Amino acid sequence: MERIYHRWEKWECYKAGFFEEHPPKGMTTDECQAKYAEFLRDIPTFKKAAYRVIDEWVNSCEHNLSNDTMNRIAWMGQSAMCIHTGIPAKYRGGYHLLTSEEQLRADETALEVINYWMFLHGHAQYTLETIRSRTEANLY
Repeated sequence: MERIYHRWEKWECYKAGFFEEHPPKGMTTDECQAKYAEFLRDIPTFKKAAYRVIDEWVNSCEHNLSNDTMNRIAWMGQSAMCIHTGIPAKYRGGYHLLTSEEQLRADETALEVINYWMFLHGHAQYTLETIRSRTEANLY
């Protein structure tokens, strides 16, 4: 797949607060992480929010989902959380509050939505093994 680039000011995720450094007003870091874990456990809500990401964040999806050097599974989870609750990606540590089984279900859900985006754009489908990021260390 050819990489698609958009400048940051066109990223819908940026405008939605994905990169904010502080929790939403009235929340603590621990509360944000707990909310993220709770969100990822609720597969129907997570899936609905992830489909919103591919519908509403066109430029962000093109820029990030065409990038095979990043963790697209994590990006989708963090994006779904942000679009649904306004909690920034910085609080992604809530993923580590999940059990291994819960992490797998969340990863599979993110992959399902990513594969739907890939299908819509004429790209090959992925498995959890083949979607892993291709960093420099992976290439050699």
